[in-house]
Amino acid sequence: MASRIHTGSRAALIGMGAVAAVASAVALSPGADAATLTLNHTGTITTHLASQNQDIVFQTTEKTKVDANTFAVTSTITPSDGSAWFKPVGLNLAKFWISIQPTGPATGQTTFNPDGSAVLTINQQLNVQVKQVLPFGWNANLVGNNCKTSTPTNLTLSGNIANDPDEGLEIFGPLTLTGTLNIPQFTDCNGLDGLVSSIASGPGNAVTVALGAAA
Repeated sequence: MASRIHTGSRAALIGMGAVAAVASAVALSPGADAATLTLNHTGTITTHLASQNQDIVFQTTEKTKVDANTFAVTSTITPSDGSAWFKPVGLNLAKFWISIQPTGPATGQTTFNPDGSAVLTINQQLNVQVKQVLPFGWNANLVGNNCKTSTPTNLTLSGNIANDPDEGLEIFGPLTLTGTLNIPQFTDCNGLDGLVSSIASGPGNAVTVALGAAA
C-alpha cells in the first residue's frame, strides 16, 4: 500500500529548516542514499485536446528523484497510450491512438513558501505520436507507423505540495501538476500530415497530471 509520510513540524519547514525537513524524509525513504529522495507514483495524465474539445487520458508511472541539498528534481514518466474519437459532426468517424514520448527525463526545482508549503515546477520535452487512425468500421491504420510531431515540444508543469500545520510538508502525499501543451504539426503520416495536424495540432491544450501517494 502506498505510504503517506509527513516530514516534521511546521516551524522546521520555514527558511533553512526546509533543508532539515527534506533530509529527514530522505532518511525515512527505503533504499535512498544520503543525498537523494526517490518517489514512485502511479496516476493519470489528462490532456484536453482543444481542437476537438475532448479529454485524452493516459495512465502513467513516474519515478522522481529530489536532491536533498539543492532541491533539484529529475523525473521519468512512462505513460500508456491514449485514445480519442474524431467526431466533427457528432459522429464517431475515426479513432486515434496517441502516444506521449518523452525525449528524456523531466527536470525542475522545488521552492519553499514562507508558510512551509512548497511548489514543484518541472519541464518535460516530448514528442506526440499518432500511432493509429482507424476509421469507424475499418481495421486499417491510415497513418502508418511514423506519424509524429515534426519537432519536440516543451511542457512546463507546476503544483503545490501541501503543508500540514501540525505534521509538516506532505512530500509523500498525492500530487497534482498542471500546465499547457502546444502540439506542433505532424509529419510522416502516410500522406495525411495536413489532416492529422488539423485535428490534433495547436496551442492551449490543458494538461493535468494527477499522481497518487508515493510508494
